[in-house]
Amino acid sequence: MKVALISATKASLDPIERAFHEEAPDIELIHLLDTELLSMMEKEGALTPNIILRFSSLLNIAVSSEIDAIQLTCSAFNNITSILQPLYKVKLFRSDEAMLDQALAYERIGLISTVRETPIALTSYLQEKKANVQVESIVDSGLIHLLYQGEKDKHDERVKEMIYQMEGKVDVIVLSQYSMEHIADQVTCSTPILTAPRAAAKRCYTYLQNQYSTNKSS
Repeated sequence: MKVALISATKASLDPIERAFHEEAPDIELIHLLDTELLSMMEKEGALTPNIILRFSSLLNIAVSSEIDAIQLTCSAFNNITSILQPLYKVKLFRSDEAMLDQALAYERIGLISTVRETPIALTSYLQEKKANVQVESIVDSGLIHLLYQGEKDKHDERVKEMIYQMEGKVDVIVLSQYSMEHIADQVTCSTPILTAPRAAAKRCYTYLQNQYSTNKSS
C-alpha cells in the first residue's frame, strides 16, 4: 500500500512521517511538497482558482504514482478536499479530520493556530458536523515562519503561551498545525490537548486495510 503526503510546509514532514512509521510501518510513503502554496494562501486569503489549480497539479502527480490514498498535512488547505474529491477516485484525507472528530466529543473546543487561514477551515468542519459546537480560537498569524528561520524555541514558547491562555476556558484544546505536535508533550495543562498526525495516520491506515479486505473478499 502506498500513500502520498501533500505538504505546504517542511515543518509538517517529520511529524506525519513519524506518525505513519508508528501507526502503519508497512505503508510506503511519497512526499509532495510545495512551499509556495502557503505563501499564496497568506497573500490571497482563500482557496482561489490559482491555489486550487496548483494543488490539483500535486494530486495529479500523486495519482500518476499509483497511490492508494492521499493525506494532506497542512490544515489551512483542508477545505480543498471537498472541492477536488469529486474529480479523483483515490481517497483524499484532510490533515485534521480524525483529530477534529475526537474533539467533537467535547462541547467547547479551543483552536490554537499559527496560520491565519487555519481556524476558518477547522471551524467550518466542526460546525458542519455539529451545528451548536462552541469554538474559541487563538491565532498568531505567521508564527510558523519562525520555524523556517531557525527560531524553534521562540516558536514553541509562543505556542505554549497560547495554550496556557486557552487553558480552562474550553473543554479541549486542538493544536491545529502538525508543526506544533511536539509541544503537547512539553506542557502541563489541565485541559486535554489533541494533535493531528498520529490520528490522521491511523485513520488513513484503517481505511486502506478496509479497502484491501473488501477487494480481497470480492
